[in-house]
Amino acid sequence: MAKNRRKFTQCPNCGYTFEDINNYCPNCGQENHDLNVPVKHLIAEFFEGTLHFDTKAWKTLKYLILKPGLLTEKFNIGKRASYVPPFRLYVFVSIIFFFVLALTTDNIIRSDGSAGSDGDVTSSLPGVTISTNLNDSLLAASDTAALRKVREITQSSQELQALRSELGESGFASEFAKFTSHGDESKQKLFKNLSFMMFLLMPFFALVLYLYYRKQNRNYVEHLMFSIHLHTFYFILLIVVLLIGQLFPALDTDWAVLFIMTLYLYFALHQVYKQSYLRTFLSLLPIGFVYLITLLIFFLGTVFVSVLLT
Repeated sequence: MAKNRRKFTQCPNCGYTFEDINNYCPNCGQENHDLNVPVKHLIAEFFEGTLHFDTKAWKTLKYLILKPGLLTEKFNIGKRASYVPPFRLYVFVSIIFFFVLALTTDNIIRSDGSAGSDGDVTSSLPGVTISTNLNDSLLAASDTAALRKVREITQSSQELQALRSELGESGFASEFAKFTSHGDESKQKLFKNLSFMMFLLMPFFALVLYLYYRKQNRNYVEHLMFSIHLHTFYFILLIVVLLIGQLFPALDTDWAVLFIMTLYLYFALHQVYKQSYLRTFLSLLPIGFVYLITLLIFFLGTVFVSVLLT
């Protein structure tokens, strides 16, 4: 979609006199576009330039959400102009996700939080525990069984006290205690690092797919597009879950989220890699297992780095 430009007759930067065809100044390179307009016009242009909210965007989202793997397949066979580029879509959705994540967390703590015995403020989302302790860091993960085990361990004050006593409050244990005492500051730092973690997780998961389906002789980029679309959908799903959690705080969505994620991955693998339903199911088991282990390792690594950078 062509950009609707408000053109100058003369470049404000260098004084070059524009011709009608000049979208950029031939002399200094500045864009020939007047930004001195009401804020609502700038917001509309941001959405237009970032995601192209026209038929292309809605068609892309429809295929991404309702037809697992089809968008990746179309990209891989060269049908790209009609859809939002995968990486641009991922960046836009991930920004919304982390914004909603931070916003809903703050709102819930302010409206429903209560002080615990140790002075920490705790609350909950469906399938998510929020507190000013380290446990709130687990909010940013999808609450898989493995990550819930990590949360149980961190919630055990006795185990934490034993660890601190054994290490004499020195080294990493000391840094860990310092990190957990910072509350909201630690949470915000963890959110920031989690966004970078997810950015690294996508190409790593693509590598897993590349190795598993190596006999299909596909380029790595094809698997990367699959991973980007998959994680974009996961972000959209978690955005919906966070918003539902605001409306129905008592609703438990743990298993529903895990089921939808698994089901989406299954149908996406079937669509893109063209195996039978049975072969796809047999492939899903090792791929899903490796993905969960990878997610756990990346998450623990993110917590470790966040603690060290405190």
